[in-house]
Amino acid sequence: MRQDSPSDWLFSRLALDVVTGRVYWRNPSKYHAEKLGIEAGTVWAGTRSTPYWVVRLDGKAYKRSRIVFCMMHGRWPEPCVDHINGDSLDDRPANLREATLTENAWNHKRRAKRSLLPMGVRALGSRYQARIACNKMMHCLGVFDTPEAAADAYQRARKEYFREFA
Repeated sequence: MRQDSPSDWLFSRLALDVVTGRVYWRNPSKYHAEKLGIEAGTVWAGTRSTPYWVVRLDGKAYKRSRIVFCMMHGRWPEPCVDHINGDSLDDRPANLREATLTENAWNHKRRAKRSLLPMGVRALGSRYQARIACNKMMHCLGVFDTPEAAADAYQRARKEYFREFA
């Protein structure tokens, strides 16, 4: 399987287009020789229905973003890869960065919720509260007359707490 580094193993099996982040079969299995030169992998919607490109190598599924990161940096990302623009199908090397699980969660653009209010805003009677959770602590950012003012306070706090992951 892997003799040298993981990136050497990957380069022996796949070719990377460093502009698009797509990988192509360089050395497919003997049972699928017809895949030589064809784009490797398929889009798979995970348990949370977020689609990712997945490539099967030696019977194991790998996310393409992890493969691209490893081929560019010579090591597997620990613990995970974050897509800077939030698009899980955009595996360009310039769009990938190593992140902790917490940092990766900070980068979510929108979360599913029942309310039509913006993220980080909740109704309090006729007014609106902005709040943000960071490092297992809930921070109240204030109560505002409009949902837009509360959303603005939330976005400013995201930049302060989450830095480049906001």
